[in-house]
Amino acid sequence: MSLSRSEAPALSLADVNASYGPVQVLFGTSLYVEQGEMVALLGPNGVGKSTTLRVIGGLLKPDSGSVHIGGWDSTYWSPRKRVEKGLGQVIGQASFGSLTVVDNLRMHGYATKDQKWVREAVEAALAIFPRLNARRNQPASTLSGGERQMLALAKAVVNDPKLLVIDEFSLGLAPVVVGGLCELVRRLNERGTSVLVVEQSVNVALSLVHRAYVMEKGAIIAEESAAVLSADPSRIQALMLGGEVA
Repeated sequence: MSLSRSEAPALSLADVNASYGPVQVLFGTSLYVEQGEMVALLGPNGVGKSTTLRVIGGLLKPDSGSVHIGGWDSTYWSPRKRVEKGLGQVIGQASFGSLTVVDNLRMHGYATKDQKWVREAVEAALAIFPRLNARRNQPASTLSGGERQMLALAKAVVNDPKLLVIDEFSLGLAPVVVGGLCELVRRLNERGTSVLVVEQSVNVALSLVHRAYVMEKGAIIAEESAAVLSADPSRIQALMLGGEVA
């Protein structure tokens, strides 16, 4: 029996194969994120995590398999349509350096002509990020690395996504900054946003999410609850090296 869209996972990939020209990168990749859930996709560099994100975002069409967002078959949708259906992505710390924090956030209200809604969304995002609010009129180029990552998350809040995909948000940041960002992601999740975090840092990811997938050579090799993985460091080590514990 098929699920209604209100019951369907926020995200589902089923048996996705994907290639760059003649080089196949994803091999039957399947994963899901339930509504209101936080999930991590773990693995070292070069195993297919970024390619998975490109498929989710519509930047790379799969050779086969399917992508569903909120119960909608979005396999061949444009990136814009995916955003309209509730997908938000935080990839890197891209911003317009010469624009203020507020103007960077306003840029992400491009999808609507309702300027009142955009103003309210910007203020709602700044209310979640007090440090950004204090710097609201500063150029983005003057922000620290952690503040630029906050700005990237705040831009996602303006879009009010039902599903937020975050790529390597801890990369290059001090542990105290990462801890603050994790708390902000939890607050977004408490507001009803489902989250998929793609991370190399196992400790950061498992401190944040409910479940985790481990990827190796373009395929999912394990799925566990974060609590189970956290309690078994030897299993984590073996999985991150591409195999099971003997």
